Amino acid sequence: MLPYSLLFSAAAQANPRVVPEAISLFEIVHRGGLVMWPILLCSVLAAGVFLERMLFYRKAESNIDSFLTGLCSLLRKGRYEEALLRCQETPARAAEIARQAILRRDYPPAELREMTREAAQLALPPLEANLPILATISSITPLLGLLGTITGMIEAFLAMNRASGSVSVSDLASGIWVALVSAAAGIAVAIPSSIAYNYLVTRLTAIAQDIDRVGIEVLHALADGKRSNRAAPFPDEIAASLDPAARDD
Repeated sequence: MLPYSLLFSAAAQANPRVVPEAISLFEIVHRGGLVMWPILLCSVLAAGVFLERMLFYRKAESNIDSFLTGLCSLLRKGRYEEALLRCQETPARAAEIARQAILRRDYPPAELREMTREAAQLALPPLEANLPILATISSITPLLGLLGTITGMIEAFLAMNRASGSVSVSDLASGIWVALVSAAAGIAVAIPSSIAYNYLVTRLTAIAQDIDRVGIEVLHALADGKRSNRAAPFPDEIAASLDPAARDD
């Protein structure tokens, strides 16, 4: 059996057009038709949204375990000023929820719990921003590719109609290029956009869980601190218990 290189060499000598020319990426995009421009715009927009959300989530995240360990220890000891300072020094989104709960520590427990829950809910919209854009891109780019495919097939059939049935491959090439390139481009943009969207949703879910966890544990730590402070004797009581005259009275 002859090697494939010899077969292609023989085919090229018989018909030089068998061997395809090297085509640049710009030329491929150009042959994809007008629908390629919205697909390219979607790809640039998806990359921008992904990078922006990654940077935003990196600022919103932190080592919640170590943060909560130190913060709850301060709250149980009643050292609220130090706890507030620790919240201010922590860039995590959950630290702001803890700070608001500490500032309202004198509120009734039910009211404090409700206000903390509302603060956690209000912290979610900034985290969810721009994610619908990425979801939309992952949904519409395959449709744009399908539109390009249909447009290319229509162009190919129009070429066949103009040739009155006697049509060459070169007459159909333009429409076939539009159909194939646009479909491939739409899928090529949709797949990474969908992966990026699901990854960001996973990060968002983890941050939301951290916010809920911080709110719950801070409320428990505040309650424990109040109970321990009430259980400890006041300085006047200690002095009275040690004064013999007061004991005789």
